Amino acid sequence: MKDLKIYFTSDLHGYVYPTDYVNTTEKNIGILNIINSFEKDDNTLIIDGGDTIQGSPFTNYLSNTDFDVHPIATIFNEGQYDFVTLGNHDFNYGKKYLKKYLDNLNAKCVCANVIDNTGELPIQPYQIKTMANGLEVGILGITTDFINRWERPENIENINITDTFDAVAKYFDEVKTKCDLIIGVYHGGFENDLESHELLSSTKENIAFKLCKEFDFDILLTGHQHIPISNKTIFGTHIVQTPHNGSKFVKLNLTIDDNGSINIISSLEEIKLNPNKEMFNKFLPLENKVQEWLDTPVGFLSTELQPGDRLEMALNGSHLANFINQIQLETSDADISCTAFANVIHGFNKNISVRNILSTYPYPNTLVVLEVNREILKLALERSASYFNNDNGNISISQSFLKPKLEHYNYDYFANIEYTFDLNKEVGNRVVSIKYKGEELNYTKKLTLVMNNYRASGAGGYECYDKCKVVKEIVLEMPEIIINYFKNNPNVTVDTTKYITVKY
Repeated sequence: MKDLKIYFTSDLHGYVYPTDYVNTTEKNIGILNIINSFEKDDNTLIIDGGDTIQGSPFTNYLSNTDFDVHPIATIFNEGQYDFVTLGNHDFNYGKKYLKKYLDNLNAKCVCANVIDNTGELPIQPYQIKTMANGLEVGILGITTDFINRWERPENIENINITDTFDAVAKYFDEVKTKCDLIIGVYHGGFENDLESHELLSSTKENIAFKLCKEFDFDILLTGHQHIPISNKTIFGTHIVQTPHNGSKFVKLNLTIDDNGSINIISSLEEIKLNPNKEMFNKFLPLENKVQEWLDTPVGFLSTELQPGDRLEMALNGSHLANFINQIQLETSDADISCTAFANVIHGFNKNISVRNILSTYPYPNTLVVLEVNREILKLALERSASYFNNDNGNISISQSFLKPKLEHYNYDYFANIEYTFDLNKEVGNRVVSIKYKGEELNYTKKLTLVMNNYRASGAGGYECYDKCKVVKEIVLEMPEIIINYFKNNPNVTVDTTKYITVKY
């Protein structure tokens, strides 16, 4: 009998220290706590599933400083990681930043559908690892090919992100013949409900269900959706997934007997507040600089802007959304604007600090201005109107925005147009009015619409934007745009206009 133990992390999003950065209170999260929970021997693998080096104030600060060795690479080396793959957000700060991470990792990067045409990034499609007990383990990495849709072109220049399924098909049999066990490390999630097997999404963003059905992986380590999954098997493949920001990690124990019979047990482990002292102290000067920067005051608002209930905000509009649109409009000189909220929103106090901004707008999005007309706007608004489910006047959030993962960030709030949804009508025919400057918008009028680059790519069900003319691109990231807005407007009066009307 042979044993294999696996520790798996994913979607750490740069949360290194035991803090969520909303305040300075220590929390049971973060990479430093996690690596101190590992008990590694010669028959143990430690693997990360990507979205590792972007997403926190720590990595935001780091991306704007000059450094040689990426701190997360150093910390992963201390934690004795063996393999990593890449997530979509690992490309957000560009190739140079990514290279500093990969070049200094002792772990091997496996990602079969990421091909660097320059050969500068140390990425391989798979690895075969011989454990001390003689067990041959194949590790095949892949990531979501929607990176092509989302990422700024300059960040993936000379990098090919190929079709995820095709990459598995290309290498699977080759790996299978070389090992006793085959493990997939996929920065992607499930397109089907894991209980009913009902199809929840028809896009290729997440295809883990299909991968399990078509290929006989022994284990598929998944990510991207931030769904807690452990000790579950579909189509004979053992599957796991972690929540985000280093709040839990997977511990998996496998035994294979002399007849080749495999038994696997996995669990999601709670994080103990016990950070690795050496790494904690090594990077504490950097962390202190991050905290000092976060407390930098940037301006004042006429009123607090705290988020309300998701459904209530979507039905009645949001002053917080108005404020982001206000910034986008001034920055871009566009006619109209749209924005969305992250799944977790912290809001703004009257006295604004950098911490406020990065807690409320954590993404490194840039801005794009598109030329649109009534036809395009109606399609976009219909997508937002599908956020609601109407059960005989009882309004709730549609399951399509809740499963297989939370997608509150795909409901858009518009400014500088007045629009009406009638939820008594069927999905796709709910937009009954679009007014610009008080008059119903005709079909010949062209307007400029500013949005983030993620939405401008057509992502999230907004394919209507795909072929729109790009009028302007503003390549500053939104947190910096918000900070610059306060420099120009230190005392801000918030737009309190109600742009949306919902009938039901």
